[in-house]
Amino acid sequence: MTTRTQPERNRATHGEPIPTRAVLDRTLLLFLEGYTFMTKRYRRWGARAFETRLLGRRAVCMAGRDAVSLFYDGDRIVQSRMVPWPIRTTLFGEGAVHFLEGEEHRHRKAMFLSLVTPDAVAALAAATDRRWEAAADRWAAADRVVLFDEAVQVLGSAVFAWAGIPLERTDSGRRARDLATIVDGFGSLGLRHLRARMARWRADRWARQLVADVRSDRLRPPAGTPLEVISRYRGLDGRPLDEPVAATELLNVVRPTVAVAYFVAFAAHAMHAYPEWRPRLASGDEAVLEAFAHEVRRFYPFAPALGAKARKEFIWRGHRFTPGRLVLLDIFGTDRDEATWPEPERFDPERFIGREPDPLAYVPHGDGDPAISHRCAGEGVTTELLKTAERHLARLRYEVPSQDLHIPLSRIPTRPRSGFVMTNVQRVPVPAGSAR
Repeated sequence: MTTRTQPERNRATHGEPIPTRAVLDRTLLLFLEGYTFMTKRYRRWGARAFETRLLGRRAVCMAGRDAVSLFYDGDRIVQSRMVPWPIRTTLFGEGAVHFLEGEEHRHRKAMFLSLVTPDAVAALAAATDRRWEAAADRWAAADRVVLFDEAVQVLGSAVFAWAGIPLERTDSGRRARDLATIVDGFGSLGLRHLRARMARWRADRWARQLVADVRSDRLRPPAGTPLEVISRYRGLDGRPLDEPVAATELLNVVRPTVAVAYFVAFAAHAMHAYPEWRPRLASGDEAVLEAFAHEVRRFYPFAPALGAKARKEFIWRGHRFTPGRLVLLDIFGTDRDEATWPEPERFDPERFIGREPDPLAYVPHGDGDPAISHRCAGEGVTTELLKTAERHLARLRYEVPSQDLHIPLSRIPTRPRSGFVMTNVQRVPVPAGSAR
């Protein structure tokens, strides 16, 4: 039986109590309920934060602008991600930048940021653009196209070439599928997670061999490419990364790029549900493409939450945090918080036409300065690649046959169950004056 303590109020901090439900561990419920685990409890208890027990530890789950502000307060919160070991080792890898702190984190993060300059991102977008063109030609001759699977291949081959990985000695199709499998299984239990672990083992072995070949001069990738930079990178101590860690960081560049396939499937889902946006996207208007990409990333779920821990004792919303307390920022709940988003359950790219997202309300990749916080360095890459895919999809004519387009919120990460199937794919002439 769960005891329910009466939370105290502290109107000087916020005036809203945090319900405490901390006796029974709810980790299994978190996996079973997925993205809705926290939102169900906000509604049930009438609060935007609550205390529970997860992973055998007392935890505070929270959402909203105030929660984001607290989560990225480095004086009170340690931002290195608190991730269960199976997820940590499957998705990110041991020794990854995600789990560093202080000067060591800033030094390695600077290396990642050097890889995603505007020119570098433009080059990657151009590489995917060429591959979407080739894919469209191939689809015209196909009876049936599963967009998610095709996006994995387009993005995988593009990012491998961009990263300096020689395609002539890489089975890019297999490697891209492995990276997608890693992402597909990170938030699951059972067979799906086991498949992800096996894919991670294969990807680690492949990436380690690439790093070893660069260091022995058997492979000479172009200067400035991720494979070259990561292989030659030296830490604060002046020493190269251990080979397994260098391989991990190489995968942490290419894996998130392949994961954009989830957003491509979501974008197609949105165009199917809201076809009035297709002509505007087909025009190539940058403002429209970007607004649509922002709304896809806000409306459709991907990362469920970010984890951290309390650095010191403090009081927030009438609740006392103690050092080491687990803190979860609800990404899904924050991006749909009705306190900051008018009609949050409505898909509406107009929210972002002519205006930048509020960094405390829009957090699909977290918040903070990527140079010093744990915000993803590749957020701009995701947006640009999604814009490129939107433009290509909007310039195609295709049929969407009967299929299961349901997006289950109990599944992490989720996507349309069918992968978004298209038939009778044809090119549509680009309107005169449209941007490329």
